[in-house]
Amino acid sequence: MTPRTAPLIGIVGGYGAVGAAAARRLAAEGGFRLRIGGRSLDAARALAAGLGAAAHAVRVDVRDERSLADFGRGCRTVLNCSGPAYLLLDHVRRAAHAEGADYVDVMDDGSRPVPVPGRTAVLSAGLNPGLSGLLPGALAQGLAPGARFTGACAGLGALTRTGALDYLLSLERDYGTPLAEWRGRVVPRALRAEEDFRLPGVPRPLVAHPFLTEELVDRARELGFVEARWHNAFDGPALIGVLRRSRVGRLAGRDLAARADELVAAGALDAAGRDPYQLLWGRLDGRVRGGQRDGSPVRRTLVVRGPDGSELTGLVGAFATVAVTEGRVPYGVHRAAAVLPPREVLRWLRDSPAGPTIAESERTPGTDAVPAMEAGVL
Repeated sequence: MTPRTAPLIGIVGGYGAVGAAAARRLAAEGGFRLRIGGRSLDAARALAAGLGAAAHAVRVDVRDERSLADFGRGCRTVLNCSGPAYLLLDHVRRAAHAEGADYVDVMDDGSRPVPVPGRTAVLSAGLNPGLSGLLPGALAQGLAPGARFTGACAGLGALTRTGALDYLLSLERDYGTPLAEWRGRVVPRALRAEEDFRLPGVPRPLVAHPFLTEELVDRARELGFVEARWHNAFDGPALIGVLRRSRVGRLAGRDLAARADELVAAGALDAAGRDPYQLLWGRLDGRVRGGQRDGSPVRRTLVVRGPDGSELTGLVGAFATVAVTEGRVPYGVHRAAAVLPPREVLRWLRDSPAGPTIAESERTPGTDAVPAMEAGVL
């Protein structure tokens, strides 16, 4: 394969925090041509120039169908890192498919996707949703059905305005159920907020709000969990204060924009003078299936930690894009957690130049932890 015949990957929102992370990882992987797109041609050119001869810049307006069509023409796969996803809906996906391209989105646009014959789409290929839904699968390998899972997402650092808008909109788009727990079915109001929530590597107690996502419900059904919980944990009072106000009534127009600005400012206030981080944590209690330890109880934990949520989102999106481009994902519309191999994603993250720290442990309840299943130290 020559550089001129290498598959062309178009990245919409390619110079933003998420898109740039994906572009750098894809460029480091090699074997692809990259089309960096966004409303600012100068910004796209600046990023493309740092990626080498295999990248070029194109201006694209995600709200203009003709512009999206021109951008997607000739692409093998289009990776959408633009937003807000819940406002753009499926515009970018429909345009990509119309030009014969497959599609990856780091978010879930909240629409009801209709499969296009001969085309592949992977949605929710980011941090949360995305990597959050891959944690249970990674922990459950080799275990019998009937396990109990608990997970959490926590972070501290700058929040992009697009990220703030998507977070606010997700609260009212049936993305999940607050305070609910999975016990073979969704049990509403089974849990309550915790004011002294502890996570590995975080020296301070966090405030954790249970939030059972549709992603985790799907994983729990697929993996046969008898119990599953998820928490959004907050490291500081400002951000959670804005979010608590945001749960009262629907936001739109100027109110939505103003609340997003509040969220960005609150995140910066919480992070002032402190080291930023993004952390996903999962714990699974189950029983070994097969081998000499068949039926033995086991507790597994997995922690993924990086300095920035946008970087992690871009890395997962890049992995999904490579998998789709290389034909390793079947035709149809899929959520990332349902089709991406968890262990391969973790290796991809670990092997990335700016990859996160990944730590795992396994122990029999009542004993000390055995060595980590894969290298990684917090």
